[in-house]
Order: sequence, then C-alpha cells, then structure tokens
Amino acid sequence: MTRDDLRLDPGARVLVVDRHEQNLLQVRDYLEAVGHIVLLARHGEEALRRVRCDDPELVLLDATMLRPNAYQLCERIKAHPATRSLPVIFLLAPHAMEEKIRGLEVGADDFLHRPINKIELLSRVKSLVRVKRLNDLVESTESVIFDLARMVEQKEAESPDHVDRLLYFATLLGRAAGLSAEELDALRKGALLHDIGKIAVREQVLLKNGRLTEAEFNELKIHPEVGERICAPLRAAEQVMPIIRHHRERWDGHGYPDGLCGERIPLLARILAIADAYDAMLSPRPYRPALSPAEAREALRRGAGSQWDPRLVELFLAALDAEALHAA
Repeated sequence: MTRDDLRLDPGARVLVVDRHEQNLLQVRDYLEAVGHIVLLARHGEEALRRVRCDDPELVLLDATMLRPNAYQLCERIKAHPATRSLPVIFLLAPHAMEEKIRGLEVGADDFLHRPINKIELLSRVKSLVRVKRLNDLVESTESVIFDLARMVEQKEAESPDHVDRLLYFATLLGRAAGLSAEELDALRKGALLHDIGKIAVREQVLLKNGRLTEAEFNELKIHPEVGERICAPLRAAEQVMPIIRHHRERWDGHGYPDGLCGERIPLLARILAIADAYDAMLSPRPYRPALSPAEAREALRRGAGSQWDPRLVELFLAALDAEALHAA
C-alpha cells in the first residue's frame, strides 16, 4: 500500500489526545505525512476545548487520559447533538479487553493497540473520516429538504400553525392506532414532508380561488411522485417515501397516484390522510370558510369507508373526544 492510497483529499482535521509527549509527536508525524491537519491535546479539558472550537473530523484518544478521563470525554462527545457523529478511536495497551469493553459502552467507534502500526492507523483514519463526511453530506441534504418543505407549507397554508396542528393530529391518531416509537417518528417526518412535491406545481394552481380545471388538477396530482423523488436521499427514505407517495390515495381506490385501495394503502399514509384532511377542514381556503370542529368531524364520518379508512376514522374521532374531555 502506497502513501497515496492512505491520503484523503482534502486532509482531515484529526485531534490527537495523549498525555505522553512522545506518543503525541509520533502520531502527529504519521498523520501529517499523508496531509492531515493535526490538533494536539494533552489532557481531557484541553481536548474538550479543541472539540468545541476547532471542529475536528476524528479524535484519537489515549485510554489513559485524565481530567476528565478518556471514557468521560468520549461519553460527553457522543452525548452532544453537535458532536455525536464525531468518530472516536481509542488507543489501548495490548490485550486491554476491559478498557475496550468500557470504550464500547461509551460509544467508541474503533480501537488501536500500542505500539501503533502506521499503516493500520492511517487506514482506520481514512475509513472513518470518509464515512463521517458522507454522513455530514446526507445531514446537509436533509436540512435543505426539510427547509424546502417548510417553505412550501408556509406558501400554501392560511395559518402559520398548520404544520404544528398537523403534527399534533397525526401523532394523536398514530398513538391511538398503536404505532411504535419508530413508526411515530417516521409519521412525523412524513407529515412535515408530504406536500414538498408541490414545489413543482404553479402557485396560481395551488392558490386558485375556485375549483380547479381538469388540466390544473392533473398538474396538482404530480406532487406525491415529485415529493417521493425529492426525498429519496433521506436516511429515513424507506419509512417516509410511502407516506409521501400515497397520502392522496383513497380507501375506495379512486385516489392518486396509484389508485390503491383499502389496506393496500400503507398504514402511515392512511393515518396522515385523515389528520391532513381534518386540519384542512378547520382552515379557511380561498374557495370556502373554515369548518367548525363539529362540521369537520361529520365530514370525516361521511367519508369513512370511501375516502378514508373507517376504522382509523373512528379511532381518530374517539381520540379527539378523549382529548376534549381531558382538556375540560
């Protein structure tokens, strides 16, 4: 393996934390030889300052570090939202199995045993930094997608509280339907993103004061498929994309884009369809005033079994009644 095989372009910012000067300088020389930028810390408090101020992409951490000790330092790095994805490699004495187990418990990503093998060190650093950079890119993409979804919602919604209400109603029904915590998280993401495809629909169609023509309605009907494509890069895409694609399907099969019916429609999409419809009824539109809660509930009852899953409608209405009683 050549030196070029071990390089990263650009070089990584690597924080080396070790209380032994000789070890620090040895690892620094190995890393700088392939173009990495090396940050040094000789105790735990200095390491924490470096993590906060210098934005390293990886930490090499001596397991015998003090003030705070290596395990406390790793735990604090992994507990903070801004640094939890920062890779930490523990540097251990040979056969240090107990220290390795403790490191795993506090979130260490990898381990190297002394004496440090140069090729192994550089290979591990390259691998972990590449993964971190990929994850950072995905997080950046997700942030842009969610910001875009908020812009679409704010443009169309009559009320600035629309998203909050939709999340509330969707979560209320999701809990009543017995969703797991993971499913509820996917449902909330789907609620935030479900209409993002409307970015491809002309504003005069979205905000038209009156009924849409057939051509305008066909234009609107593309938004679930557009939204699905936009959200494909998300890490939660597998759970969220079925919600985005199918939230406009109908229980009787007359919805879009795929004309699914009954339980062929994904459960989370059926839940969101009811929550979204109820909130839309309570909100004014250019072509009608807002309905009262009683009127909206009656509209859900009329559409149960044709537009919406009848069992979920009953669960939702019962959950609304329970919430009203609790509030009283």
